[in-house]
Amino acid sequence: MSYVLTVIAFIVIFSILVLVHEFGHFIMAKRAGIKVEEFGFGLPPRIWGKKKGETIYSVNWIPFGGFVRMFGEDQGDLRLLRSKRSFAAQPMRARVKVIVAGVVMNFLLAWILMFVGFTVGMQPILGPDDVLNAVNDGRIVLEQGVKVKLVDAGSLAAEAGFQPNDVIYAINGERVDENNLASITQNPAKTFGVVRNGQPGTLQIASANIKKDVPQKLGLNFYDFGDFPRVRIYDLKPNTIAYHAGLHSEDVILSVNGQQIFGIPQYETLIRGVPKLEYIVYRDGLIQPVIVERSQARQVIVSSIVSGSAAEKAGLKNEDIILTINGKAMNDSAEIVKYVRDHKNEQLAYLIDRGGQQLFYEMKPDASGRVGVMLSELMNYVDDQGISVYNTDQVASVKEIKNEKYPFYIAAYKSLGETWKMSVTTAKMFTNFVAGLVKSGEVPETVSGPVGIAQMTHQFVQEGWIPLLRFVAVLSLSLAVINILPFPALDGGRLLFIIVELIIGRRVNQKWENWIHALGYFLIMLLILVVTYSDIVRLFHK
Repeated sequence: MSYVLTVIAFIVIFSILVLVHEFGHFIMAKRAGIKVEEFGFGLPPRIWGKKKGETIYSVNWIPFGGFVRMFGEDQGDLRLLRSKRSFAAQPMRARVKVIVAGVVMNFLLAWILMFVGFTVGMQPILGPDDVLNAVNDGRIVLEQGVKVKLVDAGSLAAEAGFQPNDVIYAINGERVDENNLASITQNPAKTFGVVRNGQPGTLQIASANIKKDVPQKLGLNFYDFGDFPRVRIYDLKPNTIAYHAGLHSEDVILSVNGQQIFGIPQYETLIRGVPKLEYIVYRDGLIQPVIVERSQARQVIVSSIVSGSAAEKAGLKNEDIILTINGKAMNDSAEIVKYVRDHKNEQLAYLIDRGGQQLFYEMKPDASGRVGVMLSELMNYVDDQGISVYNTDQVASVKEIKNEKYPFYIAAYKSLGETWKMSVTTAKMFTNFVAGLVKSGEVPETVSGPVGIAQMTHQFVQEGWIPLLRFVAVLSLSLAVINILPFPALDGGRLLFIIVELIIGRRVNQKWENWIHALGYFLIMLLILVVTYSDIVRLFHK
């Protein structure tokens, strides 16, 4: 029954998206005084039609989308240029409005759907550039490893003892990644390192259980997962503070002091001069907290002294290290500046380290709260010697993407920003996909055609109406963005010819324009066939 519901939902969704698009062309053509010959639901042949005024409103046999047939839309007949009701005879401004109206309607539909979603609570639409930020601020909750969502009854995985919510962290003793995980579909006889209820263990699919000439399903269905950039410890010498604190070689560093770590530059910035580091690391399928306390990793040094200042008169010198002021420990230059300004009317007692000797100096800041020193951080890396790290990818499952809910006035603004951001992302992804397809001849797994969209529709139908609403918004945006790209046969291609007409001051040869649009249409159909074939291949290889 769920598959019947999916088919109905797919047809309804596709039809709504196309009809909204075509309605934009229809309403703007009517406003421009263009004769609209037919507005149809579905694609011909026609089942039923009724003429109202000069327009036939029809229902057609193929229940996908719809169409608008305008008088003079095919500009091959030059006689149409003399008819005031013809699309071809309209001034450029009117033709541009009619062409762009369909795309505008799809943008508007996406905005309305996202507005409703953010008003009641909906997951944000995250592009590739947003994922790491969302992980860092907690909108995306990850679970390290590959998490099992469902186990098919009677499958090889069920016989091996797999259960929902098991997390695979190793295959045949190697860290799990997308490559060795993909290999189990070809040869499922593996030993799996699995964490269940916080306890690590192993499960095995034995070769003896795999029957030749008998179709057997692996039966493992996973939560969404992917590779995330992380930092892994390569080597750790036994005499280091980090080693004694509990860090190990091969640990994956997930966060330091509450900040997610996605690369060495970020890691180095976070640990610089910080005396206490609270690590969260991933080790053998488990999350481990480790606290590393370092001895005075950062100090404040005097880099120069202003001539005639209170500091010079008191006797401070370059390269003096400020330990305390009025008994308060200091290891941050900004903190010292603020403290001195806040106590500018007081006599301040400085404890200084000069070449290993501790000295006391007293001085009073001037009226602006300065004593006349230039400060810098002195970074002490002695405690970090013997630890080496490198950038790596760590596979993780998306445990949760948190809903975002706003008052209606913020939801309206938020939806507008999401619409624009997703539009830019879609345009980049589509152009990169086409370029990659031409170069390599391969369709990325992130690109789906009608079959893939039908599969996703089934998934979102199961998840509920809010996820389905969000999915329709993304589809509407995708339809709008792709349609406005300057490619022949698309709305953007027709708009491009009007721009050329504006530049050269006359219409492009209609015969040539029609041939170019026909070629564009052929290439689009070919592209759809290639993507659909890729969808089907992926479907049968799951």
